[in-house]
Amino acid sequence: MKLTQCLFASTLAACFAAPPSHAAEVAEQPMVWAHYTPWHTPLNSSISAYSYYNYPISHSTGFEKNDYAAEFQQAKSQGIDGFLVDVVFQKKGRPAFDDFVRKMLQAAEGSGFQIGLCLDVKTTVETQVRELSRMLSDYGAHPNYPRHNDRPIVATYTWGKWTPQDWADIRAGLQSAGHNIHLIANVDPNYAQLKRDWLDSYAPHFDTAYSFGLAGINGMPRQQMADLIADAAHAHGKTYMATLYPGYYGAWLNGRNDFYQPHRGFDQLHDTYLAIRQKRDHWLHFTTWNDHDETSVLPMLFTPANPRITKAYSDAFKNIPPTSTKPEICLAYHREEIPGTLLRIEALTLPSLAPHPTAIVSGHLLDQTGNPVATLEPRTLATHQFDRAEWLIPTGHLAHTPAFTPRITIDSRNPGDVAHTASLPPILLVNGWHQNTVTVKVPVNECIDIPNTLTIRSNTDTPENGLLDAEISFAYSNATTVPHEADEIASITLFRNDRPLAVFNATTEGKHLFNLNISGKAGWEVKLEDGAILNAVRKFSEKNSPTFTWHAGGAKSSPTPIQLPSGLLCSITPNTRLTFSVKGNEPFTLTAQDLNKRELIQLKNLTITASPVDATVQNHAPLAERNGRHRITILTRPPRISDMFYVRYETTRGKVALSRIVHPFSPTVKTVPASLIQTSINLETSSGSTGMPGENEYLTPRDQIPFATPAVIKTRIPLKTVRAGRWTFDNAGCDSLGDMPVTIPPGMLIPDESGTGSVLQLDGAQPLKMRLRTWPIGNTTVDFRLNPAPGVTKPQSVIGRSGWSDAININLLSDGRVEVVRDGDRQKNVRKETLVSKTPLVFGKWTRLRVTNDSLALRIYIDGRLDSESSLSPARSYGNSTWYIGGGHEAGIKSGYANYRGKIDDLTVCGAAFAPDDPDFPSITHATDGGKF
Repeated sequence: MKLTQCLFASTLAACFAAPPSHAAEVAEQPMVWAHYTPWHTPLNSSISAYSYYNYPISHSTGFEKNDYAAEFQQAKSQGIDGFLVDVVFQKKGRPAFDDFVRKMLQAAEGSGFQIGLCLDVKTTVETQVRELSRMLSDYGAHPNYPRHNDRPIVATYTWGKWTPQDWADIRAGLQSAGHNIHLIANVDPNYAQLKRDWLDSYAPHFDTAYSFGLAGINGMPRQQMADLIADAAHAHGKTYMATLYPGYYGAWLNGRNDFYQPHRGFDQLHDTYLAIRQKRDHWLHFTTWNDHDETSVLPMLFTPANPRITKAYSDAFKNIPPTSTKPEICLAYHREEIPGTLLRIEALTLPSLAPHPTAIVSGHLLDQTGNPVATLEPRTLATHQFDRAEWLIPTGHLAHTPAFTPRITIDSRNPGDVAHTASLPPILLVNGWHQNTVTVKVPVNECIDIPNTLTIRSNTDTPENGLLDAEISFAYSNATTVPHEADEIASITLFRNDRPLAVFNATTEGKHLFNLNISGKAGWEVKLEDGAILNAVRKFSEKNSPTFTWHAGGAKSSPTPIQLPSGLLCSITPNTRLTFSVKGNEPFTLTAQDLNKRELIQLKNLTITASPVDATVQNHAPLAERNGRHRITILTRPPRISDMFYVRYETTRGKVALSRIVHPFSPTVKTVPASLIQTSINLETSSGSTGMPGENEYLTPRDQIPFATPAVIKTRIPLKTVRAGRWTFDNAGCDSLGDMPVTIPPGMLIPDESGTGSVLQLDGAQPLKMRLRTWPIGNTTVDFRLNPAPGVTKPQSVIGRSGWSDAININLLSDGRVEVVRDGDRQKNVRKETLVSKTPLVFGKWTRLRVTNDSLALRIYIDGRLDSESSLSPARSYGNSTWYIGGGHEAGIKSGYANYRGKIDDLTVCGAAFAPDDPDFPSITHATDGGKF
């Protein structure tokens, strides 16, 4: 949850009039709170698509106050009464986001919605007293600032970083300054055991206790921990605030961390609900409203069930009866699964007033041709209370299909009702690694089927030019579920590989579009010739910002104290000229086509990128169409055979429909042989420091779950499902096979032998960190050239990873032999298995090295020839995984391995095993129908 880039709040400060007095009294109310991270404001909804697959689907007005007001209304509709806003204390100066709290309070006026403080980061007692006293003096009496028996409420995140004496001194200091606060302590022990004597030592200094997280990662059952905290609080005359905690996604895409804590479908959240005791628990806390690195409960792209779920739990806590008269059923499942993994789909019913006490849920999984490939047998669920059921589907025999769609029917069992049938978001089978880690959570009643078409094709005979034509048609009037008379299509978004590439609307209709990202601290200006800017956003910047302005002919950003990304949606031709003026650099001009080919330009304090994302996606005016046709052209990177496109339709009343998935650059399903791990172990399985040790990730008893012991099955997989990345280093850190570019320090790149390209030069001091969680588990090919520097005296980590996924590390021994180590989570008995080459590499000379893992054997190829191989035992482990070029083998470094010294070039990594003579190995950078990438 921690934010590292938060030292800028003072630069965003605004002047506010003194707030009205008479703050809100909430002592006797069953309040439902949510933790709020002010760095994820609704103003930033669109631009967050840069960093997250699962981003907020709220539409920004471009004005902060209006967006906040709409967000508070949304939270209230979900049963949430107030936010506890994370303010990040600093060693010097005011806490970051202090001024955001003021803005939020101002926007909340008249709404009854509460805005309180949550203290983050340990500094000193003096700093804490001084700054908290100032903030409470500034706005603690605001009518929307909550009070408990007339004492301003202050929550904490980093409570345990302070000693009991620290808190005694802080409270005394505040008291002497005139602030008698109601202090909420986060007593979450993280991985440590929670002890009663520890709680007793702190209890005199807090008024309410809660646990920010409640995942059982310390091995303590959730109910036991909740009871322990509540009992300790009550023994000292204090209150307990219960926690609802859905899990932790981690920040893989944006590179902040490689963590994950299991969601287990709905179970992690529901288990925390089951730990609530209504007469005992004073308040309720959702972790979190909008921390996308954690898990957000506001409406999100892949979790549109959030509003219904949070409302149901909030109402149950407050004893508010349900209002829906039809069964409310949500489904949860992984968006991505590695084939061979046992797929779990879970149903959750929310309390309703449905006439019949039960409903029947059934369905099929449909392949891309619409044919059923698996049956979801009927499950009977209670409709008047929370209830759950699951389906377990083996995927080994489904590995030949890239995706399948749950087609679900809900029979209310009420005479006269028509069963509701809808297609839900598809499940993707991917080979190599998960990128989109989301557990899809979708309300079946909000999913509809709309007749529609989608066509994607290259605009020219040379696909590498990157021009794509996208055409759609749709007829909401002919939807299978009769639309409400006032309902219309409000937004239409084109996705590529689960990221929003473009929108269809009147502004974009018929145009050539180009997405541009500019990120950094430096001031910059861009001017367009023979083109126009259609829309633009900068993080934390309103439409009327004096420091970020744009018009059709250009855009300008003033210098900023931290890196603030900007997104520009442009209408261009391939020859549109863009002139950039960046402080500290000479102005330069290039065409849109040239920038698209280069993909990124790295300058001092500024990066310019041809972006894969429309960062204005949620900032467009809504459509108002029932039926229609639209066409756009997008200038973007060259196509890949793995590229997956689809369109998302959303109506004014919140209904959602999806087009079929298309793979336009692999129209035939070319398959390759593969050995897969058939296993019940999945992303939700506890391992290492992930999850509650030993917890069952299924509702089904553990002894009835198939594939508990990993085994190898032989099958065929579509080439388009093989994840791959290639870094030639000729254009900095661009990835010419995937979507995972990396930032390379300029000093690491030197000219290659020809003088026309670049190679990576590693000095043994600092390895190159690659994109998180993009290192294959299981089946693998790693192919690259290396030229090790002479003078090696100890083993070196050439390419390795931290964490405990079942994956390989590539090392170089002091005698020049290559060592490959497959290891993983020792708790789950992933055997450490090692293969050493027979032939040593020559120091100071280039060698092409290929290492493969096909789940049956490890193999080392040197200059195209098989050098050595050894058998491999079946294993599967998911765990934190960050990989590095020139280091990273965590276990090796701990046992005396050094970082690699030398050169590396032309690196390809993919999630299947290919021998050097295999024509299907991903080796070229544009898509064809011949199997190449």
